Amino acid sequence: MQLNLPMFLRVLGGRLGEQWERERRDTLFLMAATLLSAMGHFRHLPLWATIAFLSLFFWRLGLVLSGRWLPRDSIRWVAAIACTAGVYASYGTLIGRDSGVALLVLFLGLKLMEMQARRDLFVVLFLCFFMLLTTFFYSQSLGTALLCAAAVMMLMATLLTMQYAEQEAPIGKRFALAGSLLLQATPIALALFFLFPRLDTPLWGAPADGGGGQTGLSESMAPGNIGSLTKSEQVVMRVKFEGAAPLSAQMYWRGPVFGDFDGRTWRALSSPLAAPPPTRIEVKPQATPVRYSVTLEPMPRAWLMALEAPTDVFDLPQGQALMGPDMVMLTSQPPRGRMRYTVESHLDYQLGKNETQLSRQNWLELPPGFNPRTLGLAAQWRNEELDPAKLVQRALTMFREQQFRYTLQPPVLGKHSVDEFLFSTRAGFCEHYSGAFVVLMRALDIPARVVTGYQGAEHNPVDDYWIVRQADAHAWAEVWLADKGWVRIDPVNAVAPERIERGSRALQSQSVVQQALELGMVARWRLNFDALANGWNQWVLSYNGERQRRIFSNFGLDFNDWGQLAAIFGVILAVLLGAAALITLHPKRSKDPVERAWIAFCERMSAHGLRRLPHETALDFFSRIQPALEPELWASARRIVDTYNRLRYDHPAAQAEGARALQLMVKRFKP
Repeated sequence: MQLNLPMFLRVLGGRLGEQWERERRDTLFLMAATLLSAMGHFRHLPLWATIAFLSLFFWRLGLVLSGRWLPRDSIRWVAAIACTAGVYASYGTLIGRDSGVALLVLFLGLKLMEMQARRDLFVVLFLCFFMLLTTFFYSQSLGTALLCAAAVMMLMATLLTMQYAEQEAPIGKRFALAGSLLLQATPIALALFFLFPRLDTPLWGAPADGGGGQTGLSESMAPGNIGSLTKSEQVVMRVKFEGAAPLSAQMYWRGPVFGDFDGRTWRALSSPLAAPPPTRIEVKPQATPVRYSVTLEPMPRAWLMALEAPTDVFDLPQGQALMGPDMVMLTSQPPRGRMRYTVESHLDYQLGKNETQLSRQNWLELPPGFNPRTLGLAAQWRNEELDPAKLVQRALTMFREQQFRYTLQPPVLGKHSVDEFLFSTRAGFCEHYSGAFVVLMRALDIPARVVTGYQGAEHNPVDDYWIVRQADAHAWAEVWLADKGWVRIDPVNAVAPERIERGSRALQSQSVVQQALELGMVARWRLNFDALANGWNQWVLSYNGERQRRIFSNFGLDFNDWGQLAAIFGVILAVLLGAAALITLHPKRSKDPVERAWIAFCERMSAHGLRRLPHETALDFFSRIQPALEPELWASARRIVDTYNRLRYDHPAAQAEGARALQLMVKRFKP
């Protein structure tokens, strides 16, 4: 059956008379709002739960359209037990954020199947409001906010729909009134946003869900980890430079550093042979630092991303930013959300020239019994060359001149993974190259380690900032040379220099659809929306307790004095409510032109002592004032009264034309 959209809209607007009773129209309007409210949860619910909710929704929709009876209580009980069992099977618990939200969505679908009285409609309505709140448990992005704003508008229009009597207003008027109510509430919401104390801990807590995880760098590296990240377009951070930005090839965003290798997996040093010396970064006295602001998305670990080499960090609480001896920046406690900070970095630097002979031993260890061919190659090279710098170049020349290739779909490696990569497959991505290079360097008695992080970024010209995504995840190496300290060596640059110069997308095989997204109008729309999302992150989501304290201190307010804040908010609330009352509660002139013309006529008569009483009809008023009117005025007044009465009950189209004639008659009437 083909859906007649204009007819469907008339049904929702209450224009089909007795064919659609009032309860059915309200139910349809509420169901549209319910679906919009639940959409924000579909992307994180199990597939079966989304299908179950949609099945219940469309089942109820079919019952409404067909006029059939609701299912029996026994069927609803079986469905409720099945949904509860499914949630328990999926999450292993009924307590917690994810399982609780899944139950809420499914039970909302079940509630649709038992709506019989008007009170049930209100229960569903307020459940939808609560469900919108839970949407922000998973995302506070601009897209989520826009979806929830649209759902709130729809729910408010639905609430207004239920307040009308038999004479219902058109859909457009309902949405206009809902928008007006929300607009009046906006100043109060803004006052609460800026003044309500931002705590360092959430106002409520929920048991952690063990099954969840975040995409990002991990505390270990094995072939395949970063390869999976290069397929993700998830944003890691957005960076805005003060002045000219460095070249993409210079953008190495440093993350965790790995020194322990068990033959398969790289991890951070767990038990150093000697305590590393304090971090010492040497820069030229006249060197100009690069200064930039970072908005870091929530990460699974307490790492602070920065360009090599960071020398100063600003806009964070005292002591929160720490730097380890391997130049890894950390926070004193894992961040609970998005972080914003400013960094100064020097791209031309020397690191770790103060390493001691004992501390360098931390970066020379290799597991016994692995990769004999690599160890044999290193022994051969040592017999032919002793200069560490020349040995490093020899390894890079091998990668550059022999048949090595960069690919995100490398063959699976066995026990002697480095041997197989260097002498057999010769295919891999950054993990393979950096890991094999470090093993080869250590076999040559050259201290070396693996560094992971991100390389490159995408420029957004709309707001002139740079976007670092999970697809930019990268791994490189560092070797220690006596006269230079730790030196960055990126073996990928010898095999696939375009990966470093043009970013990770230069080597990704893209479908026709993906290529279209990178070109033309679609790309511009994508960057424009990301610019809006960045503004949302900067001005809304980054408004944390620290920024609130700074703003309060600028106005001489004490953040910890809750009594003072309550008094200020009370005054602002009173002013806003008073302003809203002045705008909305004063008497308004009728927008009906016929009524305005009649009121003008009554005002003219009242000015001459002939005031119309509130209970009088037009004919009663005319009959009472008739003796006081001269014959000419009496005839004019009679025409005005007759025209007004006729237009009151005439067709709306005729009213518009007749109103102009009535206004002209009133204008010419001069008692």
